[in-house]
Amino acid sequence: MSVFYTAWASAVRTDSAVLMSPFVDRSATVVPRSPPTPAYDYRNIEFKGELSRSHSYGVLPMDRIKNLAVHFPDEFIADLKARVGTRCSTFQCLLAHAWKKITAARDLALDDFTQVRVAVNCRGRAKPPVPMDFFGNMVLWAFPRMQVRDLLSSSYPTVVAAIRDAVALVDDEYIQSFIDFGEAERGVIEDGGEELASTAATPGTMFCPDLEVDSWLGFRFHDLDFGCGPPCAFLPPDLPIEGIMIFVPSCDPKGGVDLFMALDDEHVQSFKQICYSMD
Repeated sequence: MSVFYTAWASAVRTDSAVLMSPFVDRSATVVPRSPPTPAYDYRNIEFKGELSRSHSYGVLPMDRIKNLAVHFPDEFIADLKARVGTRCSTFQCLLAHAWKKITAARDLALDDFTQVRVAVNCRGRAKPPVPMDFFGNMVLWAFPRMQVRDLLSSSYPTVVAAIRDAVALVDDEYIQSFIDFGEAERGVIEDGGEELASTAATPGTMFCPDLEVDSWLGFRFHDLDFGCGPPCAFLPPDLPIEGIMIFVPSCDPKGGVDLFMALDDEHVQSFKQICYSMD
């Protein structure tokens, strides 16, 4: 999507009638094995099957779902990375921090489990890699999961490792297996089998004790120059689902990252009180 926006801006800014065409050859990126051999239960992982965790989520009145934005300065992010010790991405350290603090603000039972549904861009993970200008859906889910007691008591390196390990599971074999699943399911559906159901949440859904996160940190927002310069601000999105988070590069001249999120109104004050604490 970032490639599309920047190409659009470039066309307007340069008054160019010639643009590079996006990569759209699905026959080169989605090739099932023969015979297809899916190795995972994608119907309940990537879709809303009978055993999907999506069925466990409740519903909140819309007036209890509050949107808020949190700015993390570069200095704060540097301190977080120093606490992790090992090399980690800005996304990994901020997600670890937000996961810990939101879980604490929710005051969950220590024996409960909490997970984060992480959107993973598979373009660079497939073999061979798919061009980054591929115009299509190449996103699968990763699910770092911890017991609340362990999440709250664990150090930042431990939580970052849990996130990194879960994301690492979305490798070439997992991607190829998903492609095989799609091919196998096509035959099932054609024979009158059950249609696949999306896990996309409806407005009012409450993900608690879980979270869902998207990272827009790799989007080239500052290249969105239509002739008047790059964006000077981002309007916060309207997030109608409790527990959704989006990390966005800040337009602040000093840099940093903005986190847009939606929480139950009952947890907002507690979160605000601890969101910058690294204890």
